[in-house]
Amino acid sequence: MNCRNEYVNFEKKKEKEWKKEHAAGGFKCAHCKRWVVINTYMGTVNRNHCSSCLWSKHVDEAKGDRRASCLGGMRPIGLTFKHEGYSRQGEIMLVHECSTCQKISINRVAGDDDNDGIVAVFNDSLSDYDLSLRLKKIGVRLLDLSDEDEVRTQLYGNV
Repeated sequence: MNCRNEYVNFEKKKEKEWKKEHAAGGFKCAHCKRWVVINTYMGTVNRNHCSSCLWSKHVDEAKGDRRASCLGGMRPIGLTFKHEGYSRQGEIMLVHECSTCQKISINRVAGDDDNDGIVAVFNDSLSDYDLSLRLKKIGVRLLDLSDEDEVRTQLYGNV
């Protein structure tokens, strides 16, 4: 089989899986086995992580391509802010690490994600200096204690 046929078959499979998830209105989390809702009205149509346990699945090599052969579970390891330009604070982003191949990915937080779970991920990452250094080497700033007020404000509003 030539490369073109493999690409076409892969694209068809990817589209079929996407349609199946969307027709069902979601997917079952590979980590905690809970049902994860996806829909246009909630803004979660491109969701790639569980709203309960916040785990993801390594399906992308590049954003949205669904080309990863690894398919390992991606553990939420910390938080960062989306780059919004000079002197602008971006939204909270989840940092995931593949438990199989150690690939790092950054994903938007969805409105129905477990806020207490997000805070727990943040708190767990505070004591991991090695993680902070590792992420810094690839251009990702792990949020630290100085970001706590902004994290809480974005998740819970002004408290």
